[in-house]
Amino acid sequence: MSTPRVLPAIMAFLALTSAPVGGCFAADERQSLDELRNTVINLLQALVDQGVMTREKAAQLVKAAQDKAAAEAAAVAKNDEGAVRVPYVPQIVKDEIAKQVAEEVKPAVVADVVNEAKTEKWGVPGALADWLTRTRISGIVTLREEDILFSKDNVQNYYYNYYGINAAGGLSKAGLNAFENVDVDRARFRGRARLAVDSDITDSITAGMRITTGNTSDLVSETQTLDGTAPYQFGLDELYIRLDERNSQRFAWLSAVGGRYLNPYDTPTDLIFHKDLTFEGAALTGRFGLGDGSRDQSHLFVTIGAHPLQEVALSAQDKWLAGAQMGANLGWGEGHRLRVSGAFYDYLNVTGRLNPLGGTEFNYTAPLYERQGNTYFDIANSSDGSTNLLALASKFRLANINVTYGLSLGRYAMTATFDGVRNLAYNTERVSANVGQYVAPRTKGYQGELSFGYPEVLSFGAWRTVVGYRYLQRDAVIDAYTDSDFHWGGTDARGYYLVGDLGLANRVWMRMRYMSSNAIDGPKLGIDTLQVDLNTRF
Repeated sequence: MSTPRVLPAIMAFLALTSAPVGGCFAADERQSLDELRNTVINLLQALVDQGVMTREKAAQLVKAAQDKAAAEAAAVAKNDEGAVRVPYVPQIVKDEIAKQVAEEVKPAVVADVVNEAKTEKWGVPGALADWLTRTRISGIVTLREEDILFSKDNVQNYYYNYYGINAAGGLSKAGLNAFENVDVDRARFRGRARLAVDSDITDSITAGMRITTGNTSDLVSETQTLDGTAPYQFGLDELYIRLDERNSQRFAWLSAVGGRYLNPYDTPTDLIFHKDLTFEGAALTGRFGLGDGSRDQSHLFVTIGAHPLQEVALSAQDKWLAGAQMGANLGWGEGHRLRVSGAFYDYLNVTGRLNPLGGTEFNYTAPLYERQGNTYFDIANSSDGSTNLLALASKFRLANINVTYGLSLGRYAMTATFDGVRNLAYNTERVSANVGQYVAPRTKGYQGELSFGYPEVLSFGAWRTVVGYRYLQRDAVIDAYTDSDFHWGGTDARGYYLVGDLGLANRVWMRMRYMSSNAIDGPKLGIDTLQVDLNTRF
């Protein structure tokens, strides 16, 4: 090969081998190229040694080749700006990566899709009737073991069983049932079930009803003894139509309800009204927002209501409860809540009236339900000494004030509550005249409690504890409407109570409640009550 033909080939090879190779070649390809490059360099050195070309000429050839390689490399780099290099990945590696990603991502994606489907109700409007999409069914079932323990110092044959006497028609006719049991301990298995249906008729109007077990001899207790002697009793304790007018942020500035419904006054304890007591009639609540318009903003509220207690046929003396309440529900800082309210409850035509001698026209003034504690007198006025009919001796017009402070502490919540009441309508002279002897006024009551734990006990491991004290004098409230468990129900009682809730599973929890009480007036009457409840909600 002549020198003129060899030199262009050498220059072209030098230009190629002088370019940056980086990651463009595999390791074995790079090694072969280095070996060939060294061979060409040795060839140039031999040409110089043999005098074919000068050393300066050989250096110029190498320099020219390097400059050309650098220019071509710069042009290629400019053309490749913004290009994405995709390395080759074997198919087996691709399959393994896809498998791992699917295993890690699939559960989270499925959960998100399911939650979104539930929220947006994918497919439901087309599959179900329209009214079913606006209707909710809920319920609760409670099983209870209850022990009622009496003090050994209790005085027998003193505390009357007013309901038993009126049901029998007289003291002597009631026999052994004329007096309350104060010395024989009781252990009984009890139960309660509720089934509620609520439906949104429009964006503002809701209709509902609730079926529940009940005790026909007790106005406020839905728990009945289960001993196999009688079938379960059921009743309708809710039947209502409710209006809730809301702003664009769902703040309910106006609520109105009619029918039979839960306590519209939201009293924090059962000092005046038992927690199971439902109201009839109508109630209206207005709220004035103090915040940003959001649903949970601080606000002032006013509630008024009219509630029939008993219709009296062919008479204008129907029994009613008129109620009015006003207060504030405030929130601030990190989880601070304060609810303060004052209320006035006026019971109309609930006081007994003495019948004319041998007459019965005022029998309707006797209450349909009685417990124990209030001052009663005999309105029968019968020539037959074995006939008795007991009725309330006092009027009842209650002033109530209550305060509830709540504080969120991470997952926990602490709540402190005070509830106080006084009967303003008690008239010592009139009551004493009805009874036939002096009866000192006992018209005050209060209840305080402190709770700590989870805000709701509806999951496994959740818990809450409550400790409280209750003091309720004889004629502070009507005994038929207050707590039916403390002191075996009624008034004229003081003592403490402890409550513990523990979540056993999702929507399954246990409640243990211990109450220790004594009579305020009269002979010794000590009652301790232990209740263990198993509850489930759906």
